[in-house]
Amino acid sequence: MLHRVALLLVLTVWREAYAQSAPEDGFKIHTVSSLVVLSIRAQDSHRQNVKGLTSADFHVYENGRPQTIAQFSAEDRPVTIGVVVDASGSMRTRQAEVTDAALSFVRASNPEDEIFVVTFNDHASLGLPRDVPFSNDAVKLHSALGVRSEGKTALYDALVLAATHLRQGKWERRALLLISDGGDNNSTHSLVEATNAVQQSGATVFAIGLLDDDDKDANPGLLKRIADQSGGDLFIPSNPDDIHSMCKSIARDIRSSYTIAYVPTNSVLHRLRRIRVSARAPGGPAITIHTRAGYVVDEE
Repeated sequence: MLHRVALLLVLTVWREAYAQSAPEDGFKIHTVSSLVVLSIRAQDSHRQNVKGLTSADFHVYENGRPQTIAQFSAEDRPVTIGVVVDASGSMRTRQAEVTDAALSFVRASNPEDEIFVVTFNDHASLGLPRDVPFSNDAVKLHSALGVRSEGKTALYDALVLAATHLRQGKWERRALLLISDGGDNNSTHSLVEATNAVQQSGATVFAIGLLDDDDKDANPGLLKRIADQSGGDLFIPSNPDDIHSMCKSIARDIRSSYTIAYVPTNSVLHRLRRIRVSARAPGGPAITIHTRAGYVVDEE
């Protein structure tokens, strides 16, 4: 039986509709086995996104072995995105500005993105109606975010719910915008279950940590670990006004990402596959790559 690849998005059957709409940039959809798709951010020393790179500028390694890039795109490609927002009692004074900032993220995103909302306090729940799994309508998403801030914090449950819902999306690239202090005091799922679910979803996580000095449950280290493992980032605002600019910056980062796919040539079924990607444009600046650290292969 074919092995199952988790943690990275592995496409075994490409969607016909998406294949027909692929632009003429060489990134076309094929039915292949074990195609690993990477969302990659290339940044210079000033953390500015580096544009204009080609597939020849990138080098991909899996467990130290070079891989051949099978598909490459520098286009602004649509993404399946979950906006995961803390609605516990500790967020009561920030609810309005967090909602506005999340909507600024939506407005700055690709119009073809499919977006959903997860809010969490005592429990985690999807914000859109049951018959609307995704939307890019700011009015509908504003309503989805309109949950009264109260109660405890079920962050781990929210991450599991968001990671599960991502699998219903039609786009091969996935991302989560998480706005939280990183604390949890009311989940039924464990931290290990939550982090594993996020890793297996293949999502790039961008976290905004809202921290108070007197918040004993805050865990920015968790937010950073989830973001780093996924190839994302953690942002911690120094003042409330920063949240808006951070949300817009995250939307730009997602839209500026490169998409690379390769078929692993590793004939030895190592359970852990570590990924390293490097890039250097001839005569250009040093480039820092942000992408997944690896994935796990489970044999059946």
